[in-house]
Amino acid sequence: MSFFNSYWSNRIILKYKDKGLFGVIKSIFNFLNKTLNHKYTGEFPLKHYFIKKRKLIKKFTKENLDQLDDIDIVNIGNYLLKKSFLSKETVIYSFGIGENLSFEKTISKLYGCKVYCFDPTTLAVNFMKREEYDKENIFFEPCGIWISDGKIKFYNQNENDLKNTGGSITNLFETNNYMLLDCNKLSTLMRKNNHENVDVIKLDIEGACIEVMKDFLKENIFPDQIVAEFEYSEHDNISEEDFNLWSEDVKKIISILKNKGYKCYNLPRYSHLPYSTIEVLFVNYNFSK
Repeated sequence: MSFFNSYWSNRIILKYKDKGLFGVIKSIFNFLNKTLNHKYTGEFPLKHYFIKKRKLIKKFTKENLDQLDDIDIVNIGNYLLKKSFLSKETVIYSFGIGENLSFEKTISKLYGCKVYCFDPTTLAVNFMKREEYDKENIFFEPCGIWISDGKIKFYNQNENDLKNTGGSITNLFETNNYMLLDCNKLSTLMRKNNHENVDVIKLDIEGACIEVMKDFLKENIFPDQIVAEFEYSEHDNISEEDFNLWSEDVKKIISILKNKGYKCYNLPRYSHLPYSTIEVLFVNYNFSK
């Protein structure tokens, strides 16, 4: 990803018009700080250039994903979305809360839209009990998303504190203990909430994204925008052959959505373990208000 393409240069121009030269300088400083400061990266700066998994992910994104080219795509909380596709009527499903509600709060405040949040883990349930948020527009259900309805094994992220732990259906964290937690298919949740369509879906579901997306695309559910994080492994020392087999499923999802008129944008991550996952914004350009 190059900072010299039109998307980034136009973002700088807009920042200059909005905030002036000081605003541009401040943004550049913040970017460099988050890129080079181990407090934000969580590791030695630029470490991702020397690690097999990160290099494989970087290569994958370059070969298979679109680079940002639409200036209408902007930061909303800790994600990027095409803002002209958003309105008060937008229905958003957010899967995977953990202990961060910044995206959901920001988009609800900006557009006054309804945000439905789902996460069955004790980490999220305890967090949402403590968190203050607009309960008229943001709704929380302690339920996960999967390819079937019912109690599903969630392997615990923290084996030493089961009262406050995240989890993974695919055992991303490679632990031994699990809990049986409530899950539903996307189509089931839509029926429960009387939604014929969902406009935006956010998927941060600890390794389960491939199976979940394959399931709801098979059911012809095509939201206007999908923010998805594809996690392969928590470890950096991986088998290239296994990664290539796994990434074939990601390619199939990309191919399906491109054939439906979506752009499949790589979402660049510069802080907190860069290139540790594949993060994508799928935008349906056949959609129009």
